Amino acid sequence: MKLKKTRVASIAIAIALVCGNSGLNDAYAMESGKERALPMVNNYEITPFWNEISRISPYISASGNTLYPEVSISAKNSAGSISGTMYLEKYTSGRWTNVTSWSLSGTGNAFLSKSYKGTSGTKYRVKVVVTVNGEKATAYSGNYEL
Repeated sequence: MKLKKTRVASIAIAIALVCGNSGLNDAYAMESGKERALPMVNNYEITPFWNEISRISPYISASGNTLYPEVSISAKNSAGSISGTMYLEKYTSGRWTNVTSWSLSGTGNAFLSKSYKGTSGTKYRVKVVVTVNGEKATAYSGNYEL
């Protein structure tokens, strides 16, 4: 009976992941050399297991041709040292290229929000490379096309 409940729970989680992943600005993370999606399920973000990092949330929005890239990072320890770089990337000629970047730092939490004048018809995303107490991670926002 326990095996049947486990199987039913596994199937329910899989369905929730597939059906609930309808957000336009899903995040992606790089951990141990493998890119993985961080799907949104009922407004809860599923994140990779990190020892020092509690959360990395890159996001991009726009108003007209002005892009608003941002990132929020939380360490598991309130005294955790956070440092890194937020990159704005654009998709051209079949690959992502860096447009500009900004440094970020904090203790326990870090938040960075910027604006950038983009080009109509171009696809953009945010890439964040961060180190928290020596643990390094890379995360990506979803794509945004002007």
